[in-house]
Amino acid sequence: MSKIKVMHILTDTNIGGAGTLLYNAVCCGDRERFAYVVVLPRGSRLVERFRSLPCRVVTVACGQDRSMEWGALGEYVRVIREERPDILHTHAALTARLAGRVCRVPVCIQTRHCVFPLSAWQKNGLFRVAFRYGSRFLSDRVIAVADAARENLLLLGMDGEQIEVIINGVLPVRTCEAGEVDAVRAKWGLERSHFVVGMPARLEHYKGQETVIRAAARCKSVAPNMRFLLLGDGSQLDRYRALAQSLGVGDTVIFTGFIEDMAPYYALMDVNVNASFGTETSSLSLSEGMSAGVPAIASDYGGNPRMVTPGENGYLFPPHDDEALASTLLCLYSDRAQRDVLSQGALRLYHEKFTAPAMVRQIEDLYLRLMAEKGKGDAPLAADAH
Repeated sequence: MSKIKVMHILTDTNIGGAGTLLYNAVCCGDRERFAYVVVLPRGSRLVERFRSLPCRVVTVACGQDRSMEWGALGEYVRVIREERPDILHTHAALTARLAGRVCRVPVCIQTRHCVFPLSAWQKNGLFRVAFRYGSRFLSDRVIAVADAARENLLLLGMDGEQIEVIINGVLPVRTCEAGEVDAVRAKWGLERSHFVVGMPARLEHYKGQETVIRAAARCKSVAPNMRFLLLGDGSQLDRYRALAQSLGVGDTVIFTGFIEDMAPYYALMDVNVNASFGTETSSLSLSEGMSAGVPAIASDYGGNPRMVTPGENGYLFPPHDDEALASTLLCLYSDRAQRDVLSQGALRLYHEKFTAPAMVRQIEDLYLRLMAEKGKGDAPLAADAH
């Protein structure tokens, strides 16, 4: 039986949630049934990462961090016609979806990775009708990576039967040697006595690092051994550094820049924070932290409440509320027994809900179901005896 060729198109130039999710999917894919092609913009940080996997990597000059780019249509059409995929799976990349229909790819799928507040014009009835019919034309199915993403799509006007909810899954963070973790501590001036609060996220306004920095200022006098690691690059770096200095926490808030290998950082974290108030669905950094047994403290926004069960694997706080975040951090700072309970709960919930193989099996089952509907495939994976 010939393999089903799946082409993924992603426009990200940095390594974010969508890129990590796609990497996990290709890592865990069924290579006996599927052949994967990954299309990325030239210069993307993801290119070398995907070249280490058993997939074909194609780079294009267009589409750098832009979903819609009319000038990219011709290049996407050329690549799709050259590769002739059975399934086109896009991540945003509206132009690529148009190209897929132009090329009459048998199955077209989109993944919705984010949640966005609706603007006034998006709530308009005419927009909702246009969005519904446009979605039907461009995609045979839309994968929502969390219930919050599904709800967001429904508010935009999409038909519920077009949406398939498949929760993000991640590969477990590797176990680190003690010397490797000690080297990271030394690099950033961390002592074993420090209580380390980590936040892996792009430094963008909607990710909420400002709330974390203000919480750090509230905690400093009460918990002088608390340190905050903001792990990531982004457009707000200079502003956040200036804010930390102005609040007197320039020495306790550490900006690491982009980190390729997060494993030793999760190993030294006491708490993993997500303070987002925009776009968040099912956070990969929360899942990765849980795989390493790190308790989560997350904003009560988007998909976070479905990932964090208060008292079981972490706690929630209202978005923007630095006082509530500081209060929660201080409670855990002084209660090691409770941190141990949350750590055990984080590991348990990761294995129950957030593994990459479970996610990939659902995605590939959807591929086979849609191919069968088009008369081009066999039974879904769920029907297999293995």
